[in-house]
Amino acid sequence: MPRMDLNYDDFCEILGYKFSRVILFKRALTHSSFSQSKQDNNERLEFLGDRVLGLSIAKMLYQKYPLDDEGALAIRHANLVSAKTLASIAESMCIPDIIELSPQEQKRKGYKNRNILADCVEAILGAIFLDSDFDTVFKIIERFWKKRIEASKTPIKDFKTMLQEYTQKNFQTHPEYILVGKTGPAHAPTFTVSATINDTTARAKGSSKKEAEQLVAAELVKKLGLVKTEEE
Repeated sequence: MPRMDLNYDDFCEILGYKFSRVILFKRALTHSSFSQSKQDNNERLEFLGDRVLGLSIAKMLYQKYPLDDEGALAIRHANLVSAKTLASIAESMCIPDIIELSPQEQKRKGYKNRNILADCVEAILGAIFLDSDFDTVFKIIERFWKKRIEASKTPIKDFKTMLQEYTQKNFQTHPEYILVGKTGPAHAPTFTVSATINDTTARAKGSSKKEAEQLVAAELVKKLGLVKTEEE
């Protein structure tokens, strides 16, 4: 479908929020290709919105799935904040029809680019957070993500256990998870873990080694064709 122009009032009606500081709205929907100034494009707001979204989804999952362990919650969380999910949310917000792109990026149909759309969603959430408060942006996130969270009522399987059973049965061995790196501040580190099963390798990041290992196992289970993940 061709891109359609959407005005500010229509967008706010779809979003369910009207900005007190319109400059935040404009900045959130300005791609770096349109404005090279870091103060005028959405990159900084995207950074903030990423954290706001992550915390909000974590809170929703914690309340919705009280029987899930950390690994299962991490897998659900990763699916719900993935670029694929965010791009879909962007479509429902009509972001492709209002984002500011350079002429070159428009020719490349950047308004259909999954990563650009995902970044815009996070930037909008960051802008709402700055314009209001956490409770306000949480309610908006809850409205746009509620159906996606409720659609996943089947318990997430323990992929580490599944992978271990598979490797023991087929290769008489067990998966070895290797800590590839640790980045970020001491109070909020990010762990990168990798694992290889019969020449099939996967790598994942998590806020703890346990979370990263579960995500690696989930990726390997998918690659080995043992089970379909929620995104399929």
